[in-house]
Amino acid sequence: MVVNYYRPVEVFFGEGALDKLGEVGRRFGFRALIVTGRESARRSGALDRALNSLRSAGIREFVLFDEVTPNPTDRIVNRGAEIAVKEKVDFIVGLGGGSALDVAKAISIVSSNEGSAWDYVKYPEGPRLIPYYNRPVICIPTTAGTGSEVNRYSVITNEIRKEKLVISHSLNYPKVALVDPDLTRTMNRRLTAITGFDALTHALESLTNRVENFIAEEHSVRAVELIARWLPVAVEDPENREARRWMAYASMTAGVAIDHMGVALIHAMEHPVSAHYPHVAHGEGLAVLAPYVTKFNLKGNPEKYALFAKLMGYEEKPERAVDALLDLTDRLGLPNTLKDLGVEEEKIERLTEDVYMLSRHSFSVNPVEPTLEDVRKLYEDAYHGRV
Repeated sequence: MVVNYYRPVEVFFGEGALDKLGEVGRRFGFRALIVTGRESARRSGALDRALNSLRSAGIREFVLFDEVTPNPTDRIVNRGAEIAVKEKVDFIVGLGGGSALDVAKAISIVSSNEGSAWDYVKYPEGPRLIPYYNRPVICIPTTAGTGSEVNRYSVITNEIRKEKLVISHSLNYPKVALVDPDLTRTMNRRLTAITGFDALTHALESLTNRVENFIAEEHSVRAVELIARWLPVAVEDPENREARRWMAYASMTAGVAIDHMGVALIHAMEHPVSAHYPHVAHGEGLAVLAPYVTKFNLKGNPEKYALFAKLMGYEEKPERAVDALLDLTDRLGLPNTLKDLGVEEEKIERLTEDVYMLSRHSFSVNPVEPTLEDVRKLYEDAYHGRV
């Protein structure tokens, strides 16, 4: 078996990594677009630190694009791309959670090629357009969940079509990731739990799906070990710097794992939920769906699910993987059912159809290839809480 392991992103990891922004940015030019959210980077002081670092390196021309929202839309990407072109920026800085990083990378693609953001998303049949150029991107995560700083994915939503899809291309990698665990210390308990569960799901699905890559699998295993140990600590003791450091590392490591092995049915079923219900945080949707999908998947890869259970601190039996997920969601205070998230029961049919129409390519890599009826039943069980 021949496996591929391609890592084009330069990483600076550790407390104070943010302060290298100016030094790194000078490689790419002297005019930057800063992509971030509306409040958190300002409130935490991360934005000021980033701008000061740029100024200290002689980069005094920058444009601030602070319109990124959770579950970001293609319209936000298109607006940012218009600004990047108009202002003739040399490089792009993504500062924030996964949404800001995803948008920054997508802006690079759209601003450097023809068409709009939705032309580049990956439908099962493939994207409408293929990019040929990009602007350099520096990613600075302020949460520990998506791993977007080290992979080629940008997840965006089309509000009109109620669809949530992914841009996935080698030109969508950032050039550099500045991973500063101190930036995550301002996350509250809920955000820490939500983003941490996202990272855990990346590790779980890359470990257990049908894609074989023994090199990348090492990242999945390490991420599960670290998250099992340190996520509860980070939630319960937000100022614990060691917990923040290891969660930042685990998130990045899980991001590398999915870059090579992808995700599977849990993500495929969550994306329609947060597409139709934008108030639902991605990690919350994953936390609800993970136990139900995992129980369905057990027979497809019992050895890896037993390993997951062991890594989570449970008896090395596949069925204990479900217990590990349920216990963790309870400990973190995350929701248990789709009803808790505000999903309407009558919407289940549409969600099921969307999984097939938009994410059926994930069926073949899932440990057990589902039918449409399987997906519908999983949604119904997750709605009513029937584990």
